Amino acid sequence: MISGATGFLMSRYDHMVIFFSATLIGIFGAVLLVVFFAGLMAIGTIEKLLPFIIGFDAALTGYNLVRRANGRLKYKRMWSVAAGIMMVIGVALILNIVSHYYTGGYIFYIADLLILVLIAGVFSFLGAILAIRYFKL
Repeated sequence: MISGATGFLMSRYDHMVIFFSATLIGIFGAVLLVVFFAGLMAIGTIEKLLPFIIGFDAALTGYNLVRRANGRLKYKRMWSVAAGIMMVIGVALILNIVSHYYTGGYIFYIADLLILVLIAGVFSFLGAILAIRYFKL
């Protein structure tokens, strides 16, 4: 058990719920944006926009994780980077499964995934810093 800033005890289960809910919201947001853009643009254009989509959603994931933890999470920046990386892996899995089912090809390859993991790590770190400064944690 870890004592929080608000005076009550927070279990590891609560930390995991906060971590995975922030990650799932980021995954859902990125997949939703890609599906929305797929209705408007060609796949080649969407592939060029993926770093921007991933960066935006990773920053929101890091911000959301710090906001939900509300000062009760130790190593906020590290956990937000981990959430951003998990978000990219989840998005890559979902989009590759869907694109393979519908088109027979893949959107993400290993080199693309490594670049997007780096982008997500940096932007989720920046999103966490923004939330820490905004909420003065």
